[in-house]
Amino acid sequence: MKKLKSIAVGIGIMGLIGATGALIGCKHMDSDEHSNMHAHKYTCPMHPEVVTSTPGKCPKCGMDLVQK
Repeated sequence: MKKLKSIAVGIGIMGLIGATGALIGCKHMDSDEHSNMHAHKYTCPMHPEVVTSTPGKCPKCGMDLVQK
């Protein structure tokens, strides 16, 4: 019975360590996603592979880039 209790405590501690690591990792990912969410992307209507973070002209055709 004492051995079973020790195993349960060990599993509980490992669970807390894992949960703490997951929360720290999620918080880091949330801040990255948050900053990317507010960054505007601009693309050419004729050339969707042209993507920039600033407005301007398409280097391929000269059209104005539109916000994505």
